[in-house]
Amino acid sequence: MKQRIILSPAALEDADFIARIKTDIELWPYEDDVASADRESVHRKVLERMNSEWYKQYIILLDDPERTPIGTLHMHWYVKERKSWEIGFCTFPEYRKQGYCIEAGRIALEYAFKDWNAHKVVGMCNEHNTASCKAMERLGMTREGTFREELPWKNGWADQFFYCILESEYGKM
Repeated sequence: MKQRIILSPAALEDADFIARIKTDIELWPYEDDVASADRESVHRKVLERMNSEWYKQYIILLDDPERTPIGTLHMHWYVKERKSWEIGFCTFPEYRKQGYCIEAGRIALEYAFKDWNAHKVVGMCNEHNTASCKAMERLGMTREGTFREELPWKNGWADQFFYCILESEYGKM
């Protein structure tokens, strides 16, 4: 199957684009903390992380002549000493439910296990974010647990699901 997307490492000129995405409450309906995020401080944080070895930020682009940006994906150390990384992703609404997050996630998992010597990759999401749950499961990740009432959400609390894929499982995909 032809690859439909490209994971492009974020460059300095992408920092504002990333900060806009990370602070757009329309893109993050399951994360109340986005609504209180200050774009300027998020922009500074994006720039700080840009060239670190512990944080990898990507723009998800369509593999078309325009290289249309359709979202972002990041991975960062979860527990360095245990060789574990955490993955997170977001696509724009008009590109959802078309498999783009799965394609981007597969590329990122390959980087993690083949290039960064990861033992495991984890992902977390709000219990109500069924699309994210399905995406992680399609990536071969297993729901390992539930952090009860972990996330402030809609004037109350939501559980957070914890997913994981091990290097030994990735090799069997």
